Amino acid sequence: PRARSRATSVVARVRFWNGQMFDETFMTAYAQMTALPGLRLGAFVRVGDQLDLAASRVGHIRQWDPFVTMDIGRGINVNLNYSHQRLERDGGTAFDARLLDARASWQLDPRQRLRLSVQGSEVERDQALYTRPVNRRARDVGGQLLYSYKLDPRSALYMGYSHGEDDA
Repeated sequence: PRARSRATSVVARVRFWNGQMFDETFMTAYAQMTALPGLRLGAFVRVGDQLDLAASRVGHIRQWDPFVTMDIGRGINVNLNYSHQRLERDGGTAFDARLLDARASWQLDPRQRLRLSVQGSEVERDQALYTRPVNRRARDVGGQLLYSYKLDPRSALYMGYSHGEDDA
């Protein structure tokens, strides 16, 4: 049997930021399903008014966050999460942001686990829509490889390597 869940909501709130009050109203929707045993698919969507914190101005946000979770074989799990946000205000696109989070883990045995994570983002901004300096484009990517060994139920040993680069 396939499991499914859905939720939608409308949020209207007043947000205090930078000494001012701002009205935000947006709609959110979330859906997920188990397509096959060990395969879960889903997405989160948000559309409406949102505060641009860097400019202290309200704009129109469109956000889409799909995800996939897979259990492959014995002890192998893969998670892929993507996010795309676009905020439009004052006649242009204030920012367009894309983020990727990919993780794979392997439970070698009850005490040992190996995990690989890679995250990356790219943000483009229209500098003319900001009163203070902002980068037109920012990119970063990072990765981590982590090994864990459970010594006893309350203690574990972790060894790993991480690396990151940014291009602002």
